[in-house]
Amino acid sequence: MKNVKNIGVAAMALFLAGCDEIKFNGTMNVLEQITFSQSQGQTVVVAPGQFSAKATLSANNSKKKIKLEIKNADPATEVKLEFSKDIAIGETFNITAAQMKQNFDLAGTMATKVARSEERSTYESCTYQYPQTVCRSNKAADQNVSEDLVAKVSEFAAVEAVEVPAMVNPVLADKAPYPGQFGPVPPHTPTCYTQWVSRPGTRYVRYFIETTDRDIDAGFVQNGKTLGSFKGHSTQNETVYTYQSDCH
Repeated sequence: MKNVKNIGVAAMALFLAGCDEIKFNGTMNVLEQITFSQSQGQTVVVAPGQFSAKATLSANNSKKKIKLEIKNADPATEVKLEFSKDIAIGETFNITAAQMKQNFDLAGTMATKVARSEERSTYESCTYQYPQTVCRSNKAADQNVSEDLVAKVSEFAAVEAVEVPAMVNPVLADKAPYPGQFGPVPPHTPTCYTQWVSRPGTRYVRYFIETTDRDIDAGFVQNGKTLGSFKGHSTQNETVYTYQSDCH
């Protein structure tokens, strides 16, 4: 691994700017009973103890959220904290009780390190769009032409007093029955269009793996007293492409 670096406060504030999720595995250490206010006026009470726990940080266009899953029971106790999307969770943070609509503050630190692997290359599968011309015969139009020709032949026969035998489902020849009077029977007129079809292919790529490690230490503080804390770790791997050839 190379290019290890620490992320500053400004960069840390961006990691929840969109709809990303960051999941931490860790431990919830409850020193004194904590009461969490939830939606629709409900509350969740967690008694003192040390428990395995998970924390998920996420964001949408209006809010940031922290979901805690505390394994003090089966199933695990789940609580949710919400606050404005404009409140940053950086290297250090302090989210007040009023901002979360709770009876405690959430204060702590989060250390982040990013490392990149050596650049790698490979061929990978892909899908590309290929134009294909499709032609179909316009049978309806051809049928109308055939019926018009039959009608004209019958009209000509009536004027010249020529007996025309009855025909059931007549089939027209390639040439007109009365040369000089009518042209050749037109062939089917095709209607052509282009449709795009998906085809499997391969492409050459160069990339590196970016690994982000985060360690969070957050305390639930009420009137200067720490009711409990959560400590957790998160690791995320992302493939970052430096080159992609055309898919073919």
